[in-house]
Amino acid sequence: MSDKLHQINVQYSHVEDRILLRASTENDDEYLIWLTRRFTQMLLGMLGHEIKKRGGAAPPGAQKETKRLFSEGAFEQPYAENAPKKRPLGAGLLACSIKTTAAGDGNLVLEIQSEAGQGIVFNLNNTLLYMFYSLLMQGVTQTEWQLDPFPEGARQQLH
Repeated sequence: MSDKLHQINVQYSHVEDRILLRASTENDDEYLIWLTRRFTQMLLGMLGHEIKKRGGAAPPGAQKETKRLFSEGAFEQPYAENAPKKRPLGAGLLACSIKTTAAGDGNLVLEIQSEAGQGIVFNLNNTLLYMFYSLLMQGVTQTEWQLDPFPEGARQQLH
């Protein structure tokens, strides 16, 4: 995904017993990624670890950009279903691997790939990292997976 991110949506499918991660871009592309319980647990652990490295959730949660997004209803806005969207990955792929690197500007580059190597790349600043983690946690609450979404020691850091 090289286009500018527009929206992210996370929802649980009871039929699939998986979480569907939907990311749309400003160029009207939509990327669908299915997350299994095991993959979601790994992703939460990795994101939680990154948040902890950056001082916990309080610093990004208190940043002006984060406060602005919350005040503008970033979590309350429904996912834009305006069709037609182009889907470069088709009907969705099953996530199998996570790759992370640090960008020169301090952002986290998060790559989620299928077994065939297709996938999506997110460039997450602290605010987007915090919000992505929060969205994923909301998706987990819809499941009956009994996951602890907090890596060891991170529970005290989150509010």
